[in-house]
Amino acid sequence: MRLENQVWESKYHEAVERLTREEAQWRTAESLLRQLVACLGHIAHGAHDQVDPHIERLSVALAGPMEPLALEPLVNELATAISALGERSAGNHEDRSIAITRPHRNEHGSSVQSSLSRLVERIVVLPRLADRANELRHDVADAGDLVALAACGDRLADLVNEQRIGLQREIDALQAVLRHVTNRLDEMSGYMSRELADQSVGEANGQALDASVAHEMRLLGEAALEIDDIHELREQVNHSLETIAFCFRDFRDRESARLTAYRERAEKMRQRIEQLETERNTLQRSLEREHELAQTDTMIGMPNRLAYEKRIEAAFENWRTDGKPLGIAAIDIDHFKSINDTYGHTAGDAVLRIIGQALMKHVRPCDFVARYGGEEFIVIFEGAEEAEALQVCERLRGKIQHLAFHASRQPVRVTASIGLAYFQAGDTPQAVFNRADLALYTAKNGGRNRCVMG
Repeated sequence: MRLENQVWESKYHEAVERLTREEAQWRTAESLLRQLVACLGHIAHGAHDQVDPHIERLSVALAGPMEPLALEPLVNELATAISALGERSAGNHEDRSIAITRPHRNEHGSSVQSSLSRLVERIVVLPRLADRANELRHDVADAGDLVALAACGDRLADLVNEQRIGLQREIDALQAVLRHVTNRLDEMSGYMSRELADQSVGEANGQALDASVAHEMRLLGEAALEIDDIHELREQVNHSLETIAFCFRDFRDRESARLTAYRERAEKMRQRIEQLETERNTLQRSLEREHELAQTDTMIGMPNRLAYEKRIEAAFENWRTDGKPLGIAAIDIDHFKSINDTYGHTAGDAVLRIIGQALMKHVRPCDFVARYGGEEFIVIFEGAEEAEALQVCERLRGKIQHLAFHASRQPVRVTASIGLAYFQAGDTPQAVFNRADLALYTAKNGGRNRCVMG
């Protein structure tokens, strides 16, 4: 029981540490968002003198540790000012300098949209926020101007902040559970201490009884030597026997009371342990479910980037130990943006689901496949030689090419490019992923719908 409790306590500590690390990641993401908004402000600064003061105040606020709730009024003021300019532009077609529409998107706007899109794809959100993150991803892709991108950036900042708050709540909840379990363990420890003390009391009672009987027997022996009158001796014997009988009754009563109290404490502790077991099982199921959801892409129903990162970390440790071949394949759907633009995001999501399910179906049972983000998937090959893994990649590429897609009653041709890289001496998971990603873009630059070894 004690060992099992130690195991669970260790798991709770690990969970708290994991959530703390994730919170740190979200703080980093929040910092990147601040930089992104500052970049947007820098691009827009000088566009109109009525907007510049709002941009300057927002830039100053972003440079400090101000909370999102405090930033919200500044963002709203900027949005109101931009909206007013847009209304003026609509009423005065000759004032081209203040119009912010799709034709005014320049290379800066495209760069911001690309950066924001990558940031949305890279983050791993809590399961309950997955739908909002997916909706935001679509809105970033559809954003036609800097105003829309700024609004998306603001929503992403809110999403990151809500994620951070949610993670803190999970940390607090786990710490509360840990305190509860610690109190229960302290209670059990106290119970054991009381039982040890009670055992000492029982031993002391027995020793006192032995001493009383020995004392009376000694007095009786002395009387037998000194008393000649048989009647007087009989009285002394009866007195000693009564005294001994009293000692035994007192001992019995004390032990009976002690055993009764022991049974009551034991029953109470049994109930406590039973309750703790129930709570532990409930918590275990809850943690397992949350852990499963946190590592699942809810739209496709397959492992997500977080699951990949945990799996590649374990696979990397195994590779360093046993040296068996280990590779990573990066898979990206070709021209996926044009599918979204032509047929809509619903069709794009359907393509992602069908391809994700096909990948899970056609990899080897020992391989691991996950959605890395956006239209990119990733496969981990453990124990497979490079040639075998390349064959699997070619098979996957062929399966994707021959999948039947239809949108608006029209066939849609979908292909994928794949980059494969293997671990070598001195490699890290990130280094191998970068090589696989580079091989993927080599495949795209070489005509797409092909596999390239990195």
